[in-house]
Amino acid sequence: MKINDYLFKERLPLMSKSLDAYSMRVSTIAKNIANINTTDYKTERVKFEELFNQQLALTGAKTNERHLQIGRNPDPSAEKTTNTDIPDAERYISGENDVNLDNEMAELAKTQIRFQFVSQATNKHFRQLGAAITGIANY
Repeated sequence: MKINDYLFKERLPLMSKSLDAYSMRVSTIAKNIANINTTDYKTERVKFEELFNQQLALTGAKTNERHLQIGRNPDPSAEKTTNTDIPDAERYISGENDVNLDNEMAELAKTQIRFQFVSQATNKHFRQLGAAITGIANY
């Protein structure tokens, strides 16, 4: 029963949700790029990591100390605050909004790498299940 829970109730749903989140992030980045010349358009972000870290802080839960610190600032006193208004110095392209094409492309590249990693992990998961069923290792 414990193996069944791990394979189908923990690992697979986590990978599925990760792929959904990265897909949503790519769609949001595409929307930002498509609106690069739209007057007063404000850049949108998918903030999963930030909300997850806030929830961890609220509940007092901690991850394993051996986990990598991804998307989390180790020094909470050094966190940046952001202004929702568009400063004149940050208006790009035609001066109509705050979309920065370089930042969007960098975020897209990071998201694609993460999506590819989880996609390959999911593929490996199913190959291993197939090998366990058939008895033929094909990975």
